[in-house]
Amino acid sequence: MNLKNIKPTTYALLVAGLVMLLTGTYTDNGGFQLASGMLIFITLIIAL
Repeated sequence: MNLKNIKPTTYALLVAGLVMLLTGTYTDNGGFQLASGMLIFITLIIAL
């Protein structure tokens, strides 16, 4: 994985997933945590 080849939209998806994960953790909302985990996982697949 070369960081120079990763598109800005992939970084945006990663940041959105992290914000969702922090929101779900802060509010103890399991749905947000699950959705953010899936989003981060898909983003990592796209980045590869």
